[in-house]
Amino acid sequence: MDILFVSAEVTPFSKTGGLADVAGSLPAALSSQVASIRVITPLYGQIDQKQHSINSTGISGSVSLGSETLAYTVHKSVATKGQAETWFIGNERFFKRDGIYTLPNGAGFADNNQRFFFFQLVIIDLLDKQLLTPDILHCNDHHSGLLPGLVKGSARSIKTIFTIHNFLYHGHFSPDEAELLPPVLQNMLTLTQWENYSALLEGIDGADLVNTVSPGYARELINGSGIDEHSHQHLRMAEPKFHGIVNGIDTDYWNPERDSYTPFHYTALDLTGKRLNKRELLRQTGLDDDLETPLMGSISRLVENKGFPLIIKLLDDLVALGLKFIFLGSGDPQIAQQLREAGKRHPGRIAFDESYNEAVAHLIESGADMFLMPSRFEPCGLNQLYSLRYGTIPIVHLTGGLGDTVVDWSSEQGTGFLFEPYTVKALLRAVKRALTVYQAKSQWSELMRRAMAQDFSWDRSARQYIELYKKMKEMPQ
Repeated sequence: MDILFVSAEVTPFSKTGGLADVAGSLPAALSSQVASIRVITPLYGQIDQKQHSINSTGISGSVSLGSETLAYTVHKSVATKGQAETWFIGNERFFKRDGIYTLPNGAGFADNNQRFFFFQLVIIDLLDKQLLTPDILHCNDHHSGLLPGLVKGSARSIKTIFTIHNFLYHGHFSPDEAELLPPVLQNMLTLTQWENYSALLEGIDGADLVNTVSPGYARELINGSGIDEHSHQHLRMAEPKFHGIVNGIDTDYWNPERDSYTPFHYTALDLTGKRLNKRELLRQTGLDDDLETPLMGSISRLVENKGFPLIIKLLDDLVALGLKFIFLGSGDPQIAQQLREAGKRHPGRIAFDESYNEAVAHLIESGADMFLMPSRFEPCGLNQLYSLRYGTIPIVHLTGGLGDTVVDWSSEQGTGFLFEPYTVKALLRAVKRALTVYQAKSQWSELMRRAMAQDFSWDRSARQYIELYKKMKEMPQ
């Protein structure tokens, strides 16, 4: 099979979140199992072309966006170990700017819809010219949600799969903006209840198969959990072609045995290095240096959906139970202020790093005893997977991918602690259960070893995607 993987962001070239991690890792894992796989993404101004050996292919062309004719260029980075061949679409007006989706103040670019219309139309032009000849077009999130309809509205014998990474982001666009698109696609569009269009729903409607990033999140979407009735109707209609596959992680990059960011390495058979990393983490963050006190880590965007209303309400009580905390992340200024105030109330017990620092993130995963992730909802989640890999026991809300990847300690195969419903009392009960087990050192050590034995590599997920690709190939035209 020849696969073209479409993504608005791809590590290590561009990243704002988990979509980039998937686009950077899944194609590489698939590359040994398919005839050919290419990734295609915009060439943003922030991408260092020299550093990543990105060169012009000599391919160029133009597409029409409404009454305008806009030029594009095509560039390519050769495949390296752990990375598939990546193609880049260049256009100075739309992509040569600071930021991927937003201005420095966090506001979205006013022309984001036009930018990703253009990106998708260029892909169609490359398909028309047979410069790209995939059997399967793998589209991701609303930035490529119009491609299934554009492909279906032509004579191309290409199957499409559409992956939803987060249903919150629809890519809404107005009827006026829709007039910029080719007539064949305009005739297929469906107005939403807000009297505009949703690129996400268009992708769901138009694709041959649809999937999301965990079976649990797929079930929640089909059941209509937390979504409007109009969107739920589209999902119910798509149910026969809807699947859930848990994301993987890069097990070479996230590996406690040889993590380049951590001073000490360890294995499930010899956990000495984890204790030494805890000492270093306490030193770097200014927390009390008592190694026996349980240390809980959190690495997250500071937003309500990540469970911070529960955390903030409980922090004083949890410190009173004997816990220490390290929080790493940025986002909502009010949440950041509340964490700073908690740190002032409890010096030596609560540390807050308002940033995202890769080295600190790895040290938290390798040095903390527990990982706090009480998300109100979570399509898949990655940090609980990193935590399992490092023997840092996750405490998570039973939702989406968290429920698919963490097994409660009450089971013989337990790897962490889950709670429901989404309340302060339920979270407090889970933390108290974790503390009880933590005091029983032999039980805790066994729990850590079970967590570290879990396989959430991309190879596992890639095999499931291959099955979906095979299923699509067998579908009639």
